[in-house]
Amino acid sequence: MPVALLALAAGAFGIGTTEFVMMGVLPLAAEDFGVSIPAAGHLISAYAIGVVVGAPLLTAVAVRLRARPC
Repeated sequence: MPVALLALAAGAFGIGTTEFVMMGVLPLAAEDFGVSIPAAGHLISAYAIGVVVGAPLLTAVAVRLRARPC
């Protein structure tokens, strides 16, 4: 299996896992921030929006970089 494909799979797993991990620690995050649990739930939405907006932007920037030979 190509190394690039393994890196892509690991990245996708990491991004997906972080959203689910946040759900598990949501009561602790709400307590730390001093807000209700539903209000702290917006952290998950904010992270997801950041991924949706940030991934295409990073891709557009990375396309312009010159590829280095391996």
